[in-house]
Order: sequence, then structure tokens, then C-alpha cells
Amino acid sequence: MRVVDGKTLLITIYQTGPYDLEAYGIYPEMGWVMDGVFQEVDIETGEVVFEWKSLDHVPLSATLTPLRLDARVGDGLTKDTAWDYFHINSVDKNPQGDYLVSARHTSCIYKISGTDGSIIWQLGGTQSSFQLANYNFSYQHDARFREENETTTVLSLFDNGSNRHQNTSSTSSGMIVSIDHSTNTSTLVRQYYAPGDGLLSPSQGNAQVLPNRNVLIGWGSKPSISEHTEDGTAIFFATLASPDSQNYRAFKCNWTAKPSDSPALRAYSASTNSPTTFWVSWNGATDVDGWRIHATTPASDEFMPLDVIHSQGFQTTFVSTSYHPRSFAEGIAADGSSLANSSVVDTSSSLP
Repeated sequence: MRVVDGKTLLITIYQTGPYDLEAYGIYPEMGWVMDGVFQEVDIETGEVVFEWKSLDHVPLSATLTPLRLDARVGDGLTKDTAWDYFHINSVDKNPQGDYLVSARHTSCIYKISGTDGSIIWQLGGTQSSFQLANYNFSYQHDARFREENETTTVLSLFDNGSNRHQNTSSTSSGMIVSIDHSTNTSTLVRQYYAPGDGLLSPSQGNAQVLPNRNVLIGWGSKPSISEHTEDGTAIFFATLASPDSQNYRAFKCNWTAKPSDSPALRAYSASTNSPTTFWVSWNGATDVDGWRIHATTPASDEFMPLDVIHSQGFQTTFVSTSYHPRSFAEGIAADGSSLANSSVVDTSSSLP
């Protein structure tokens, strides 16, 4: 799933249907094949503005994953065991309106016309439009447009190099590759390996190019994440604790959230002659730098600011030496601006 310009959504679909597989030894009844489909959908209306189906453009003979290879691929005999000959796993869109599709089971990346759905070119697979000069890839994931002009296309991808049955590499890797349309040649620009002896991940994975040109790699069925400088140096590597876990994709981004509910405040004082303790939290808010406590006094019902306390994390505690009958908390951003107020609460003489 990928959002395009905040207006449309790219989604991939695995659609099974009957198909004549007599040439593959399934007869006399029709067999079943899984179609690789993507749609671009208007987020606001739900309208499908573009749809593409692999069976309309890519023949079964293009697959590198034979019928009955394993249970994941399918035997083509029933709807539930349809032959997954294509296995679409990513779709991207360029500013010109064309699409980029990655198909794991054909080991191929396709540029698709946004006008009529025809294949403009294909990289890898059995009928590559380009000679791969100094590299190869197979069973890949997460192909993305990086740069493009009339003569050159630059892509990023995650090269699995394996599908559990066949290996074309001893380790998986993230790749930046360039296509020269004047010579119909593609070359490897940069490659990113897991530290140490590397990892061979037979499924899943991604390569995210960050704004500073670092590259984040999710290692798929190997539950690890790494970040690399542009030249390939690993500066971060982590593995999920459970060896049975998997990491379909990993991303690094700035996360900003403002909850739909208000901050929560609780105030406590043992008596009207005791200090008042305030506890405030706003679960999920990322921009809170501090809290300003506003409170009344026994002598006045007017709310006055007591102090600004630096946020202590999920819950912030503040103790006033005086008794305050009523109060509310105001979330403050790092630039001093006000984010939101809690409801006004009465001070309780019972501990929370």
C-alpha cells in the first residue's frame, strides 16, 4: 500500500480465477491461477482510477517459479491452491503517471504505462529489456523509482537472491541500480549488505532511501533492520528478540501525532492544608515539551498559572506546596506554543 500525493492509494491484490492449464499437465478441467493486480484508488471517494492485471500482459511462461514448487506457489488444482505465477509485491508511481511493479516469481521489475497498462520495459526476468552489466537480482521486493529522465532511470530494490529453492546470491542486499536507455544497459550503483557475513533472506524485505541519502534495510524473513550511509557503511543494526519473528518491511521516519482526546489530569491533596500533587498525561502526543498547570486557590476561583514543568514522558508529576481546589493542565510545545488543555478537575483527597 502506498499513498500518492495524499490523494490516491496504490494497493496490490492477489486475485484467483480459473485458467486453462492443460499445457502444464492439468486437464481436462480448468486449473486455477493467481492474478497479480494493482489498483490506484481515490482515497476520498473510493473510486478505482486505474487497474492493472498481470494475466493481461505477462504470460505464464515468464514465471521462474514452477507450478507445484511448494505449497506457497500452489498446484493450480483448486481456488485455494491457485498457481501464484507472478506474485506482485510492490507498486510505485512516477510524476509522469507511469507505474513500477515488482514481481517476485518472475524475478522481474516492470514499468507500466499509466495510459493503457502496456509494459514499457522490463528489468530482469526471462525477457529483460536491458543487459545487466555488473550484477544480477532475483525474487526481489520493494522496487521504487528514485530518479528518472529521458536517458536514465535510477531504481532502488531489495534483492532477496533466493526463494528457498534456488539461490542466485550467497546473501541478500539492498540495491541502487541505474538504467541507461541509450545503451539498453543497467548497472549496479551501490549495494548494501548486513554487517558481518550478511543475511540470506528468502522472502520479504525492503530498501528505503532516506532524505539524507542513507539507506534503511528491512531484512524480511530474517528479523533484522540496518541503516547504512550512502557508501554502504552500516551505522545501525538490530535484530528482533524472537528468532521465529519476521520483518516484512521496515521504515524510518519522523513520527508526529496529536491525539483526538484531551490531556488527562489528576490532582490530589490530603487536606486543605496540604501540598497538591498533579499527574498529567496525554497518551500518543509527540510534540509536548512541557506542562503549564493552572489552578485556583481557597481565596480565589480565578485560574492562575503555577509553573511550567518539563515533560517527564508518558506521565508528568508536579507538586505544589499549596492547596489548590481546582486545576487544569496545558500542553506546551518546544517553541512555547499551546497545544491543548485538559478538562478542569477538582482536587481529590483520595489517592488515585
